Amino acid sequence: FRFLQMPLFTKQEHELTSHFDKWIYFLKNLEDLDSIPAILNEPVFNKAFRAAEIANLSYQQHTTYEQNLLDYMGLKAAMANAKDEGRKIGLIEGEARGEAKGREIGLAEGEVKGQAALLKRQLTKKFGPLSPASICKLDTATLEQLETWSEAILDCDSIEQLLR
Repeated sequence: FRFLQMPLFTKQEHELTSHFDKWIYFLKNLEDLDSIPAILNEPVFNKAFRAAEIANLSYQQHTTYEQNLLDYMGLKAAMANAKDEGRKIGLIEGEARGEAKGREIGLAEGEVKGQAALLKRQLTKKFGPLSPASICKLDTATLEQLETWSEAILDCDSIEQLLR
């Protein structure tokens, strides 16, 4: 234990060497300080000084301070809540758009594959087995090409003539 007699602590700012000295100086001179001296400009002393300022407020000032603090915390919580809600809504909307776009793409791809499969069956019935090159051309065709070929199949005499 250390026993401390505050009146016997007479060090000045320039004589403070240890953290303990700084604390004793702070506690002894707190009542006379209007601002934190440069030697005490550390986070722990800044926090202690703010706490002392709050403790030194009048009843009315303290009530006003607490009300302002509650208002600030309420606004901060409301902003955080609004941010979270916005994030959730954005995520839901993004997922819905992604699903709709995915469905749209899937349907379009399915339509192309279905059209290609139908045209392959028709060509096989009309001309016999298809060559790998013809199958590849049919598999990579666009929907417009497949529709054009489907309409022209009856007028062609060979697969090569059709797929030109």
